[in-house]
Amino acid sequence: MGAGAIKDKVGVNILKVAQVIVGGIYILFILLYLGLIVPEYLACINCDTEGAMGTNIWGDSVQCFGDSKAFGQVMFDVSTMTIVGLSVVLILLFLWRNLISRGEFRIKDSSKK
Repeated sequence: MGAGAIKDKVGVNILKVAQVIVGGIYILFILLYLGLIVPEYLACINCDTEGAMGTNIWGDSVQCFGDSKAFGQVMFDVSTMTIVGLSVVLILLFLWRNLISRGEFRIKDSSKK
C-alpha cells in the first residue's frame, strides 16, 4: 500500500462526506419543492382572469393574479433549476467517487518531479 493509495482513500472519504452534505440539502429542498412550490404553481397554471383563486392539492386557496402569479412562476423556475443543478452535482460526485475507489482515476501528486 503506497502513498498514492492512502491519498486516494482520503479523497474517497472527502467525496463521501460531500455526498452526504449535498444529499441532505437535496432531500430537504426536494421536499419543499414537491410539498409547497409545485402545488401552488399547478393551482395557478390555468387561471387567467383577474381575481381568480385556485386550490392546490392540499385544499388551500391560492391567489392566482398579478404579482402572486408572477412570483409563483419565478419561484417554480428558480427552484426547478436548483433541483437540476443539485442533481448534476450529486451524479458527478457519485461517478467521481466510484472512479477513484476503483483506481481508474488517480489524483496526480504535483510535489513529485
